[in-house]
Amino acid sequence: MIKKILLILPLALSLKAQADDVRLLDSLIVHNASLEMLEPIKPSYLENITSARIWKDNWFLSISGGASAFVGSPLGCADLFGRIEPTLSVSAGKWFTPAIGGRVSFQGFKLKNSLLQKQSYKSVHADFLWNVWSHSYNARDQPRWKVVPYAGLGIIHNEDNGNSPFAFSYGVTGQYRLSQRTHLIMELGGTTTFKNFDGRGASNRFGDNLMSLTAGLSFCIGKVGWKRVVDANPYIRQNEWLIEYVSSLNDCNSRLAKQHNEDTESIAELKKILEIEGLLDLYKNRSKNESKKTPSVKSYPKNDYSGLNSLRSRLQSTQWSDNSFNGDSIQDKSSTENYKLGISSGYQSLLQGYLSELSKGKKCIGAPIFFFFELGTNQLTDASQLINLDKIARIAKQYNLNIRVCGSADSATGTADVNHNLAASRSKYICSQLLHRGIDKNRISEVNKGGIDTYTPKEANRHTSVMLFLK
Repeated sequence: MIKKILLILPLALSLKAQADDVRLLDSLIVHNASLEMLEPIKPSYLENITSARIWKDNWFLSISGGASAFVGSPLGCADLFGRIEPTLSVSAGKWFTPAIGGRVSFQGFKLKNSLLQKQSYKSVHADFLWNVWSHSYNARDQPRWKVVPYAGLGIIHNEDNGNSPFAFSYGVTGQYRLSQRTHLIMELGGTTTFKNFDGRGASNRFGDNLMSLTAGLSFCIGKVGWKRVVDANPYIRQNEWLIEYVSSLNDCNSRLAKQHNEDTESIAELKKILEIEGLLDLYKNRSKNESKKTPSVKSYPKNDYSGLNSLRSRLQSTQWSDNSFNGDSIQDKSSTENYKLGISSGYQSLLQGYLSELSKGKKCIGAPIFFFFELGTNQLTDASQLINLDKIARIAKQYNLNIRVCGSADSATGTADVNHNLAASRSKYICSQLLHRGIDKNRISEVNKGGIDTYTPKEANRHTSVMLFLK
């Protein structure tokens, strides 16, 4: 029963651990398609969207000069070119976004009315600016060209007649970037007000217009440029994926902790069984979880195999000759003691011959131990047979015994060559298991019987036998 427990318990632990490992690995594997989720994200920016800077940055101051022409109602006798006079324009403003800005502009000097009389005027107006090429902005630099239509409201004052009606301003400005802070500008603009601005015409109708064409420079004040708005969608997707991945890691950690506790309990029970069977010293170095021996909390009775050990001790310490018993052996006992042991003279003679053969290494100690295999393979019919190799290896190392491994195959199936190779493969498998258990290679010998039909049923011929011999 203990042997079955020793076999079943490790197998159950191994199968359970393998199944759990598969489940855990499936849940923890990060596929190549998801590896990028663990990498830092390179920022990407929303197209044509920047963060608004209401008051701090992107102020400008412009100054320009050129020519203006007054076109009133009534028109008068001179043409447009006969009305041209010089003009000066100064403006200050701010860009709120790459596309939208505002300014306050002052314009003045002289104009010729419909009677070609020169009059002085001053105009102040606030304009709304719209950069139609704002899409050309990028994160590193300002666009080289700007085309900016504008429209606004203001007041225009005639210093000669004292009229100061409100007026509409409109036009378009072209800008070319000379440097990060300096632009060359050219502006075509107009101002429309009531007809009586020049002193002639109705006061309640629009009709007087002032057209101007100017060129100059614009200077940026404060910080220049825009902060692009980072696209948050990749970060949102990564965060959602990481939350799910962390959740799966927590689940795996919980299952691992539970599995660890169960394995710890199973290992503790297995150590109890090994300690009872006296196998703890053999298996303690095979435990991956035990780096050094821990003291046992509770002591368990051990099966010390006193009868078997006593026989082994006598065999090891006895030197036999071909025809007599010498040394510390049964022969040293008196006839009375032999009688008490129930050993007859005839049996003593038979035993003497057997021990003589043992001393020459011609007879194996005890009976051979057979390991049976599946048809046409070197796989054992039952893995529990390997427990016999543990005991064989332990006894062979303890008493310096030699081991003979004899492979066989079933002659009822396969050719002679096939059976010869199959028998060799089976014996090599058993030898490898003995080497794995610490047996010196020089103490193992292999024998190949090939195909045989010695045993019934025929399946019994598919075996490898292991025999122990004295050196």
